[in-house]
Amino acid sequence: MEVFDMEGKQKSYCIRGKHAALICLAVIVTGVAVGLGVGLSQKTSSTDESTKPTPTPPTTSNPVTDRGPCKPSNSTSGGWTNFRLPDYITPIHYDLHLEPNLDTDVYIGSVAIHLTLAKASTHLWLHIRETYVSTMPTLELKGPSGTTSIRLKSCFEYTPQEYVVVEATEELRATSTDEYYILTLQFQGWLNGSLVGFYKTTYVEDGVVKKIAATDHEPTDARKSFPCFDEPNKKATFKISITHDKAYGALSNMPVESVSVSDNKEITTFNTSVKMSTYLVCFAVHQFAYVQRVSKRNIPLRIYAQPSQIHTAEYAANVTKIIFDYFEEYFDMEYSIAKLDKIAIPDFGTGAMENWGLITYRESNLLYDEKESSSYNKQRVASVIAHELVHQWFGNIVTMDWWDDLWLNEGFASFFEYVGVEEAEPSWGMRDIMLIDDVFPVLVDDALLTSHPIIVDVSTPSEITSVFDAISYSKGASILRMLEDWIGRNNFRDGCRKYLKSFTFQNAKTSDFWNAQAEVSGMPVAAVMDTWTKQMGYPVLSLTNTKTEAKLTQKRFLLDPNADPTQPSSPLGYKWSIPVQWNSLTHKNGTKLFDKEQAVLIIKNYSPATDGLIKVNSNHMGFYRVNHPDDIWATISQQLLTDHLVFDAADRSSYIDDVFALARADVVHYNKTFELLKYLTNETEYIVWDRVESSMAYVREMLASNSILYPKFQKLFRQHVQNISRELGWDDVGSQTQRLLRETVLSIACQMSDTETLFQASEIFEKWINGEMSSVPVNLRLLVYRYGMKNSGKEQSWEIMFQRYLSATLAQEKDKLLYGLASIENVSLLNRLLEASKNETIVRSQDLFTLVRYVSLNKYGESMAWDWVTLNWDYLVKRYTITDRNLGRLLNRISTSYNTELQLWKMEHFFALHPNAGAGETPRKQALERVKSNIEWVNRNQDEINSWLQHNVS
Repeated sequence: MEVFDMEGKQKSYCIRGKHAALICLAVIVTGVAVGLGVGLSQKTSSTDESTKPTPTPPTTSNPVTDRGPCKPSNSTSGGWTNFRLPDYITPIHYDLHLEPNLDTDVYIGSVAIHLTLAKASTHLWLHIRETYVSTMPTLELKGPSGTTSIRLKSCFEYTPQEYVVVEATEELRATSTDEYYILTLQFQGWLNGSLVGFYKTTYVEDGVVKKIAATDHEPTDARKSFPCFDEPNKKATFKISITHDKAYGALSNMPVESVSVSDNKEITTFNTSVKMSTYLVCFAVHQFAYVQRVSKRNIPLRIYAQPSQIHTAEYAANVTKIIFDYFEEYFDMEYSIAKLDKIAIPDFGTGAMENWGLITYRESNLLYDEKESSSYNKQRVASVIAHELVHQWFGNIVTMDWWDDLWLNEGFASFFEYVGVEEAEPSWGMRDIMLIDDVFPVLVDDALLTSHPIIVDVSTPSEITSVFDAISYSKGASILRMLEDWIGRNNFRDGCRKYLKSFTFQNAKTSDFWNAQAEVSGMPVAAVMDTWTKQMGYPVLSLTNTKTEAKLTQKRFLLDPNADPTQPSSPLGYKWSIPVQWNSLTHKNGTKLFDKEQAVLIIKNYSPATDGLIKVNSNHMGFYRVNHPDDIWATISQQLLTDHLVFDAADRSSYIDDVFALARADVVHYNKTFELLKYLTNETEYIVWDRVESSMAYVREMLASNSILYPKFQKLFRQHVQNISRELGWDDVGSQTQRLLRETVLSIACQMSDTETLFQASEIFEKWINGEMSSVPVNLRLLVYRYGMKNSGKEQSWEIMFQRYLSATLAQEKDKLLYGLASIENVSLLNRLLEASKNETIVRSQDLFTLVRYVSLNKYGESMAWDWVTLNWDYLVKRYTITDRNLGRLLNRISTSYNTELQLWKMEHFFALHPNAGAGETPRKQALERVKSNIEWVNRNQDEINSWLQHNVS
């Protein structure tokens, strides 16, 4: 699964002493917020919201009905009170039939599950949620001598663990090797509500509202679509058939076996599937068109999309073929199914889902229009396609045994997506892009006390969904990058091949992968890599030099200098075995293992006088940071000023990211950071400027409310970015990397209030609003929409943009327009936009969280976003459920810049009033940790930064 890309735990509440004085003010603020939520929700203009047909949004609750024979029960007399399914029940095959009615939002179905028992039992239980069993289940025993019906005594739902339980009148004996039970259940479900399970969404085609029904099952939502043994190691084969109206087609994991007609409807039956986990089961009923490519082995590769958008599927088709063929060769293993379909769902909760043979995507991650999409959109499409293709091997052919090893799916897909895109688009330098998109960002997340190990115990659906996070994805990818660099690319590739071949159609654990890599490379892989997967965090290596050697010591790195580095406790004591790589003028690609048992790592025969600067962690291949004595930081800064090209762009990015993080953690002073950046007037590389923008963002957010200090900070960065922003200008030309560079430096210039850049953005914006320009150049649109609206937008221009948002059909364009609308400095219009998100015909369910995040980035919307979410919390929980990971992370994402005691109090107060965090348990704790750290940062650093700026910025 590609996670949705969008730029706490139950606790008792008490008022701390330092918060008491803020209560009255907080109450006043809350009262004002309520007034905003109620009083500003009306439209501020009579302009019609839309002139085109709009789909009717689905309701979020199902009608009261007879729930069938399996009523809810509180019985705790059996094993169904356990979260995990029993080991002795093994499903081997499902015959699944579904009949959706897209007009009534109801579907009926039946499933016959073939299963074996390793020991006798009177009860069987399997997963179900929201869907209900409509008639009494039946059970048969099939063996060499025939089929025997078995009487069932009762059935009931045990909702705490999401089970349906069936009880036989007599004990069910264990099965022998040539027999199995067949449990058959008739069921009914609903296509409305949240974007998980089997659900319906709509789109407009030639003025007509069209419908599509599709599934999204990972991690624990197959049970919402049909009763099943919904755990990843309960693999089975599936025979799926769907009854649907003749006007529709049907897709599933496997190719179509037959299509028949019954009662004026079609029944599409699919071939029996390969052995797979329930979360990979997928089906869709649609009226889409497709484009097709064929792989080297003649596997049809199809991209399905709305007919009006099918022209935007060509790039995806081309990239899919290249990367598909490459991965078959790289993994030395053929793809397992006779076809591969991809489909762009109009409303889809995650980025994409790797269902075997039928990969589902959010439209913005699959469709690319060369006239309307940006270079970043193109990169995103290629990356997500590669990510999901990797899963056809890592995740589908070999699946993690349990969700605690999720990284075996997602870390691997996140790593190999860059390898795949590098093959398709070699000029993009994707292995360096991995640094700025995955490695550097997750170094921030993993430097919190509220991080978690890559391998983490999970025992509820909310805990499972919460680990679909940066640690499983980006840290997983980062340590694989480190491993590949340490043991060598060929060994790493051969180790992957061995792992895949050893566990084909099976489940595996992390230790199985380490063993495969160790057998191929001869290296102590498990002993080293366990220190990175079984404890959270990472080290900072402190480097000191003598005349003849360099010495390194390691220590856990935390962003909060007051945090206890021994907490929470680790079985490995927060010591890591580190493959350390270094370069100097005379030593290239030196590598030495820093064992966790060593106190010091010594690099001998190194002399600063003759060997020059030593760069430890070359190209930031290792998942750690490096600190230097003050004099060495000064030497690095001087070398960058003298000749920055001595260091590769990746190394320059590494220095910048490290020094900003070390200053934030109070390991070095911020003057080291600002001195290091003085060379930037000569910098021309995209990955470096991206790191500058991201690294300085924290300081910018912390200083933004300081009316004396912040203008000086902005002036400093205007001086840094002025040369390159003027040189690149506003002509949307050049290579992929040059276009990304232009957008990045112009974005920095706008953030830093560069007059000329803001004038250009506003001028283009006004011409576009007034109809003097039919469109804005694609790679400048986000800047123009945001900063044009921010600096010169009025209510009339907002209304015009709003209408263009409603009429836009390309998802990527709608997202840019949404950001522009959220940038207006008008509280009334911001509230209207937030309230519009409740109408799915205006803002799709998938986009609500994005919208709230965009509003929070507006200084007029920072507090408003929080107030709107908290005032509408019950509505959001009802709409998305408390187990939705995007809802769970929302409050963390909109509070990252908070740095006052009042803001902290508001957060603690709300969390105490709503203690059930669901999938937001860890994000809540992270949010509180960040804000407390932000408050301390402001108190600790403002004076120092102000002093440096006064002396160095004229």
